Amino acid sequence: MLRTDGHEGYVAGRYRNGTYSDSWTDVARCAEQTFTAYAPACKCGWRGPAQGATDVGYAACQRALLRDHLKPLDVGRPILGKIDRTIRVADFLP
Repeated sequence: MLRTDGHEGYVAGRYRNGTYSDSWTDVARCAEQTFTAYAPACKCGWRGPAQGATDVGYAACQRALLRDHLKPLDVGRPILGKIDRTIRVADFLP
């Protein structure tokens, strides 16, 4: 699990019924064919595109989590850290 400022990233497994595992499930330790796919996910609700339920797919999910979700958060941290009030969704709307 990768953590940063309230974000906890993990690799979720997609079950046969289409639902995804939670952050407490270590999909790498589950029995083969438990999942039909893997997807990068975060406790904030973000989920990236599904990958094959293989070792290669698992590694692709880890890379996508860092590249597509956690790394972009780094750009705004210095700016948001200087704001001396609660940040609201309206702050980002035209």
